[in-house]
Amino acid sequence: MLKIDSLNVHFSTPDGPVWAVRDLNLQVNPGEVLGIVGESGSGKSQTWMAPLGLLADNAQVSGHVWFDDRDLLQLDVGALNQIRGNRIAMVFQDPMTSLNPYLKIGLQLCEALRIHNPGLGRAEARRQCIDMLDRVAIPQAAERFNAFPHELSGGMRQRVMIAMALLNRPDVLIADEPTTALDVTIQAEILNLMSQLQRDMGMAVVFITHDLGLVANLCDRVAVMYAGQIIEQGRTQDVLNQGRHPYTLSLMNAVPRMGEAAGGRLYNIPGVPPDLKLPPMGCPFAPRCFAAEEKCKCEAPEARETQDGQIYSCHRDEDPSTLKTMMKQAA
Repeated sequence: MLKIDSLNVHFSTPDGPVWAVRDLNLQVNPGEVLGIVGESGSGKSQTWMAPLGLLADNAQVSGHVWFDDRDLLQLDVGALNQIRGNRIAMVFQDPMTSLNPYLKIGLQLCEALRIHNPGLGRAEARRQCIDMLDRVAIPQAAERFNAFPHELSGGMRQRVMIAMALLNRPDVLIADEPTTALDVTIQAEILNLMSQLQRDMGMAVVFITHDLGLVANLCDRVAVMYAGQIIEQGRTQDVLNQGRHPYTLSLMNAVPRMGEAAGGRLYNIPGVPPDLKLPPMGCPFAPRCFAAEEKCKCEAPEARETQDGQIYSCHRDEDPSTLKTMMKQAA
Protein backbone atom coordinates (compact mmCIF):
# COMPACT_ATOMS: atom_id res chain seq x y z
CA MET A 1 0.00 0.00 0.00
CA LEU A 2 2.73 2.45 1.01
CA LYS A 3 6.50 1.90 1.09
CA ILE A 4 9.18 4.11 2.65
CA ASP A 5 12.73 3.75 1.30
CA SER A 6 15.75 5.37 3.00
CA LEU A 7 13.79 8.32 4.39
CA ASN A 8 15.88 11.08 5.99
CA VAL A 9 14.52 14.23 7.61
CA HIS A 10 16.62 16.97 9.16
CA PHE A 11 15.83 20.50 10.31
CA SER A 12 18.18 23.41 9.70
CA THR A 13 18.82 25.37 12.91
CA PRO A 14 21.33 28.06 13.96
CA ASP A 15 23.23 25.33 15.80
CA GLY A 16 23.38 23.05 12.77
CA PRO A 17 21.11 20.33 11.32
CA VAL A 18 18.96 18.23 13.65
CA TRP A 19 18.37 14.73 12.26
CA ALA A 20 14.81 13.74 13.13
CA VAL A 21 14.62 10.66 10.87
CA ARG A 22 17.60 8.68 9.58
CA ASP A 23 17.65 6.06 6.83
CA LEU A 24 14.21 4.71 7.66
CA ASN A 25 12.65 1.80 5.75
CA LEU A 26 9.09 0.62 6.33
CA GLN A 27 5.99 -0.51 4.51
CA VAL A 28 2.25 -0.43 5.20
CA ASN A 29 0.24 -3.35 3.91
CA PRO A 30 -3.39 -3.12 2.70
CA GLY A 31 -5.97 -3.36 5.46
CA GLU A 32 -3.51 -3.72 8.34
CA VAL A 33 -3.09 -1.67 11.52
CA LEU A 34 0.56 -0.69 11.99
CA GLY A 35 1.68 0.65 15.36
CA ILE A 36 4.55 3.14 15.67
CA VAL A 37 5.99 3.39 19.20
CA GLY A 38 8.93 5.08 20.88
CA GLU A 39 9.89 7.84 23.29
CA SER A 40 9.05 11.48 22.64
CA GLY A 41 11.43 12.93 20.07
CA SER A 42 12.12 9.58 18.39
CA GLY A 43 10.79 10.84 15.03
CA LYS A 44 7.41 9.07 14.99
CA SER A 45 5.31 12.03 13.81
CA GLN A 46 7.96 13.49 11.48
CA THR A 47 8.17 10.19 9.61
CA TRP A 48 4.54 10.46 8.56
CA MET A 49 4.25 14.22 8.15
CA ALA A 50 7.14 14.21 5.66
CA PRO A 51 5.32 12.29 2.87
CA LEU A 52 2.32 14.61 3.18
CA GLY A 53 4.38 17.80 2.96
CA LEU A 54 3.39 18.92 6.46
CA LEU A 55 6.84 19.59 7.90
CA ALA A 56 8.13 23.01 8.94
CA ASP A 57 9.79 25.24 6.34
CA ASN A 58 13.28 24.50 7.68
CA ALA A 59 12.92 20.76 7.05
CA GLN A 60 14.98 18.95 4.43
CA VAL A 61 13.73 15.56 3.22
CA SER A 62 15.40 12.87 1.12
CA GLY A 63 14.60 9.30 0.17
CA HIS A 64 11.44 7.85 -1.37
CA VAL A 65 7.87 7.22 -0.24
CA TRP A 66 6.01 5.11 -2.79
CA PHE A 67 2.22 5.17 -3.04
CA ASP A 68 0.40 3.91 -6.15
CA ASP A 69 3.75 3.70 -7.97
CA ARG A 70 4.38 7.40 -7.35
CA ASP A 71 7.00 8.93 -5.09
CA LEU A 72 5.15 11.30 -2.78
CA LEU A 73 8.33 13.22 -2.05
CA GLN A 74 8.68 14.17 -5.73
CA LEU A 75 5.11 15.42 -6.26
CA ASP A 76 4.28 19.10 -6.58
CA VAL A 77 1.70 20.70 -4.29
CA GLY A 78 -1.15 20.26 -6.78
CA ALA A 79 -0.55 16.53 -7.18
CA LEU A 80 -0.03 16.07 -3.44
CA ASN A 81 -3.30 17.88 -2.68
CA GLN A 82 -5.15 15.23 -4.68
CA ILE A 83 -3.82 12.56 -2.32
CA ARG A 84 -3.68 14.08 1.16
CA GLY A 85 -7.06 14.30 2.81
CA ASN A 86 -8.36 12.00 0.09
CA ARG A 87 -6.35 8.80 -0.45
CA ILE A 88 -4.22 9.37 2.67
CA ALA A 89 -5.79 11.12 5.67
CA MET A 90 -4.43 12.12 9.06
CA VAL A 91 -5.96 12.57 12.52
CA PHE A 92 -3.86 14.79 14.81
CA GLN A 93 -3.39 14.82 18.59
CA ASP A 94 -5.33 17.90 19.59
CA PRO A 95 -8.63 18.48 17.75
CA MET A 96 -9.04 21.97 19.20
CA THR A 97 -5.96 23.20 17.35
CA SER A 98 -6.84 21.23 14.20
CA LEU A 99 -10.36 22.62 13.81
CA ASN A 100 -10.90 26.27 12.89
CA PRO A 101 -12.55 27.82 15.99
CA TYR A 102 -14.32 30.49 13.88
CA LEU A 103 -16.14 28.10 11.52
CA LYS A 104 -18.97 25.70 12.21
CA ILE A 105 -17.94 22.08 11.97
CA GLY A 106 -20.42 21.46 9.16
CA LEU A 107 -18.69 24.00 6.94
CA GLN A 108 -15.29 22.45 7.69
CA LEU A 109 -16.55 18.95 6.95
CA CYS A 110 -18.18 19.97 3.69
CA GLU A 111 -15.02 21.75 2.57
CA ALA A 112 -12.96 18.60 3.15
CA LEU A 113 -15.45 16.60 1.10
CA ARG A 114 -16.17 19.00 -1.77
CA ILE A 115 -12.54 19.99 -2.40
CA HIS A 116 -11.93 16.43 -3.56
CA ASN A 117 -15.38 16.08 -5.18
CA PRO A 118 -15.93 19.40 -6.99
CA GLY A 119 -19.10 18.18 -8.72
CA LEU A 120 -20.84 17.40 -5.44
CA GLY A 121 -23.77 19.69 -4.59
CA ARG A 122 -24.19 21.38 -1.22
CA ALA A 123 -27.24 19.37 -0.21
CA GLU A 124 -25.60 16.04 -1.00
CA ALA A 125 -22.39 17.10 0.74
CA ARG A 126 -24.39 18.06 3.82
CA ARG A 127 -26.17 14.71 3.80
CA GLN A 128 -22.93 12.75 3.52
CA CYS A 129 -21.31 14.77 6.30
CA ILE A 130 -24.23 14.24 8.66
CA ASP A 131 -24.21 10.53 7.83
CA MET A 132 -20.52 10.35 8.72
CA LEU A 133 -21.08 12.26 11.98
CA ASP A 134 -23.76 9.74 12.80
CA ARG A 135 -21.41 6.90 11.90
CA VAL A 136 -18.77 8.13 14.35
CA ALA A 137 -21.45 8.06 17.06
CA ILE A 138 -22.09 11.77 17.48
CA PRO A 139 -25.62 12.11 18.93
CA GLN A 140 -28.06 14.45 17.18
CA ALA A 141 -25.69 14.70 14.23
CA ALA A 142 -27.87 17.10 12.25
CA GLU A 143 -27.84 19.61 15.11
CA ARG A 144 -24.10 19.17 15.82
CA PHE A 145 -23.47 19.91 12.15
CA ASN A 146 -24.21 23.58 12.90
CA ALA A 147 -22.12 23.76 16.10
CA PHE A 148 -18.83 25.58 16.60
CA PRO A 149 -15.86 23.52 17.88
CA HIS A 150 -15.94 25.16 21.33
CA GLU A 151 -19.52 23.95 21.79
CA LEU A 152 -18.39 20.32 21.67
CA SER A 153 -16.50 18.25 24.25
CA GLY A 154 -12.98 17.01 23.59
CA GLY A 155 -14.24 13.56 22.69
CA MET A 156 -16.82 15.02 20.30
CA ARG A 157 -14.21 17.19 18.60
CA GLN A 158 -11.97 14.17 18.10
CA ARG A 159 -14.91 12.29 16.56
CA VAL A 160 -15.39 15.22 14.18
CA MET A 161 -11.74 14.98 13.17
CA ILE A 162 -12.13 11.25 12.54
CA ALA A 163 -15.28 11.90 10.51
CA MET A 164 -13.44 14.52 8.45
CA ALA A 165 -10.56 12.13 7.79
CA LEU A 166 -12.91 9.34 6.69
CA LEU A 167 -15.26 11.37 4.47
CA ASN A 168 -13.32 10.55 1.32
CA ARG A 169 -12.81 6.92 2.33
CA PRO A 170 -8.99 6.97 2.40
CA ASP A 171 -6.81 3.97 1.66
CA VAL A 172 -4.49 4.91 4.53
CA LEU A 173 -5.40 6.67 7.79
CA ILE A 174 -2.57 8.06 9.92
CA ALA A 175 -3.64 8.53 13.55
CA ASP A 176 -1.06 10.57 15.46
CA GLU A 177 -1.77 9.89 19.15
CA PRO A 178 -5.47 10.67 18.61
CA THR A 179 -6.48 10.05 22.23
CA THR A 180 -3.68 11.88 24.10
CA ALA A 181 -5.85 14.82 25.22
CA LEU A 182 -8.82 12.67 26.30
CA ASP A 183 -9.70 10.99 29.57
CA VAL A 184 -9.46 7.20 29.81
CA THR A 185 -13.16 6.46 29.26
CA ILE A 186 -13.35 8.62 26.13
CA GLN A 187 -10.06 7.12 24.92
CA ALA A 188 -11.61 3.66 24.97
CA GLU A 189 -14.67 4.86 23.06
CA ILE A 190 -12.55 6.56 20.37
CA LEU A 191 -10.28 3.55 19.95
CA ASN A 192 -13.20 1.13 19.70
CA LEU A 193 -14.77 3.44 17.12
CA MET A 194 -11.59 3.61 15.02
CA SER A 195 -11.16 -0.16 15.20
CA GLN A 196 -14.74 -0.74 14.04
CA LEU A 197 -14.45 1.78 11.20
CA GLN A 198 -11.15 0.26 10.07
CA ARG A 199 -12.76 -3.16 9.79
CA ASP A 200 -15.85 -1.79 8.04
CA MET A 201 -13.94 0.31 5.50
CA GLY A 202 -10.97 -2.01 4.99
CA MET A 203 -8.41 0.80 5.14
CA ALA A 204 -4.85 0.57 6.43
CA VAL A 205 -4.20 2.47 9.68
CA VAL A 206 -0.89 3.80 11.00
CA PHE A 207 -1.31 4.27 14.74
CA ILE A 208 1.32 6.50 16.40
CA THR A 209 1.35 6.19 20.17
CA HIS A 210 3.33 5.95 23.42
CA ASP A 211 0.90 3.38 24.83
CA LEU A 212 2.12 -0.19 24.36
CA GLY A 213 -1.15 -1.52 25.77
CA LEU A 214 -3.09 0.10 22.93
CA VAL A 215 -0.65 -1.36 20.41
CA ALA A 216 -1.13 -4.84 21.87
CA ASN A 217 -4.91 -4.57 21.51
CA LEU A 218 -5.20 -2.78 18.17
CA CYS A 219 -2.20 -3.41 15.92
CA ASP A 220 -1.30 -6.25 13.58
CA ARG A 221 2.33 -5.15 13.30
CA VAL A 222 4.48 -2.73 15.25
CA ALA A 223 7.62 -0.71 14.52
CA VAL A 224 9.74 0.53 17.43
CA MET A 225 11.57 3.84 16.84
CA TYR A 226 14.56 5.29 18.65
CA ALA A 227 16.59 8.41 17.73
CA GLY A 228 14.99 8.69 14.30
CA GLN A 229 15.48 5.03 13.35
CA ILE A 230 13.39 1.88 13.40
CA ILE A 231 15.30 -0.51 15.63
CA GLU A 232 12.76 -3.37 15.56
CA GLN A 233 9.61 -4.30 13.67
CA GLY A 234 7.41 -7.33 13.19
CA ARG A 235 4.12 -8.89 14.22
CA THR A 236 2.83 -7.24 17.38
CA GLN A 237 2.75 -10.39 19.49
CA ASP A 238 6.33 -11.28 18.46
CA VAL A 239 7.81 -7.84 19.14
CA LEU A 240 6.02 -7.23 22.44
CA ASN A 241 6.41 -10.77 23.83
CA GLN A 242 9.76 -11.76 22.31
CA GLY A 243 11.54 -8.50 21.59
CA ARG A 244 15.03 -9.00 20.17
CA HIS A 245 16.38 -5.47 20.67
CA PRO A 246 17.44 -4.28 24.15
CA TYR A 247 15.49 -1.03 23.70
CA THR A 248 12.27 -2.93 22.97
CA LEU A 249 12.78 -5.05 26.08
CA SER A 250 13.54 -1.94 28.14
CA LEU A 251 10.35 -0.25 26.93
CA MET A 252 8.27 -3.30 27.83
CA ASN A 253 9.91 -3.58 31.25
CA ALA A 254 9.10 0.08 31.99
CA VAL A 255 5.34 -0.51 31.63
CA PRO A 256 3.55 -0.74 35.03
CA ARG A 257 1.69 -4.03 35.47
CA MET A 258 -1.33 -5.05 37.48
CA GLY A 259 -0.52 -7.33 40.39
CA GLU A 260 2.99 -6.05 41.05
CA ALA A 261 3.96 -5.72 44.68
CA ALA A 262 2.90 -2.44 46.26
CA GLY A 263 5.79 -0.10 46.90
CA GLY A 264 8.02 -1.75 44.32
CA ARG A 265 10.23 0.42 42.14
CA LEU A 266 9.26 1.02 38.54
CA TYR A 267 11.94 0.21 35.98
CA ASN A 268 13.36 3.20 34.13
CA ILE A 269 15.72 3.27 31.18
CA PRO A 270 18.96 4.94 32.36
CA GLY A 271 20.44 7.94 30.60
CA VAL A 272 18.88 10.16 27.94
CA PRO A 273 18.39 9.87 24.15
CA PRO A 274 21.29 11.08 22.00
CA ASP A 275 21.67 14.65 20.75
CA LEU A 276 20.39 14.46 17.16
CA LYS A 277 22.53 17.42 16.15
CA LEU A 278 25.43 14.96 16.48
CA PRO A 279 24.03 11.50 15.63
CA PRO A 280 26.15 8.69 17.10
CA MET A 281 28.41 6.65 14.83
CA GLY A 282 27.33 3.32 16.27
CA CYS A 283 24.06 2.07 17.73
CA PRO A 284 22.13 5.10 19.04
CA PHE A 285 20.97 3.13 22.08
CA ALA A 286 24.48 1.95 23.08
CA PRO A 287 25.09 4.53 25.89
CA ARG A 288 21.89 3.39 27.65
CA CYS A 289 22.00 -0.31 26.77
CA PHE A 290 22.42 -3.05 29.36
CA ALA A 291 23.94 -5.37 26.73
CA ALA A 292 26.24 -2.94 24.90
CA GLU A 293 29.63 -4.09 23.66
CA GLU A 294 32.56 -1.92 22.65
CA LYS A 295 31.73 -2.11 18.95
CA CYS A 296 28.18 -0.92 19.64
CA LYS A 297 29.60 2.56 20.30
CA CYS A 298 31.43 2.91 17.00
CA GLU A 299 29.81 0.52 14.52
CA ALA A 300 26.19 0.77 13.38
CA PRO A 301 24.48 -2.63 13.53
CA GLU A 302 22.98 -4.21 10.43
CA ALA A 303 19.40 -5.39 10.38
CA ARG A 304 18.77 -9.05 11.19
CA GLU A 305 15.61 -10.98 10.29
CA THR A 306 14.17 -14.01 12.06
CA GLN A 307 12.31 -16.84 10.37
CA ASP A 308 9.03 -15.22 11.48
CA GLY A 309 9.88 -11.94 9.74
CA GLN A 310 10.86 -10.04 12.88
CA ILE A 311 13.52 -7.46 11.93
CA TYR A 312 15.87 -5.87 14.47
CA SER A 313 19.10 -3.87 14.33
CA CYS A 314 21.48 -5.09 17.02
CA HIS A 315 24.98 -6.58 17.24
CA ARG A 316 23.78 -9.02 19.90
CA ASP A 317 22.06 -12.19 18.71
CA GLU A 318 21.00 -13.72 22.02
CA ASP A 319 17.50 -15.11 22.38
CA PRO A 320 14.94 -12.91 24.21
CA SER A 321 15.09 -14.93 27.45
CA THR A 322 18.86 -14.41 27.71
CA LEU A 323 18.48 -10.68 27.08
CA LYS A 324 15.77 -10.45 29.75
CA THR A 325 18.12 -12.13 32.25
CA MET A 326 20.88 -9.65 31.34
CA MET A 327 18.47 -6.75 31.83
CA LYS A 328 17.43 -7.97 35.28
CA GLN A 329 21.06 -8.40 36.33
CA ALA A 330 21.91 -4.89 35.10
CA ALA A 331 18.97 -3.38 36.98
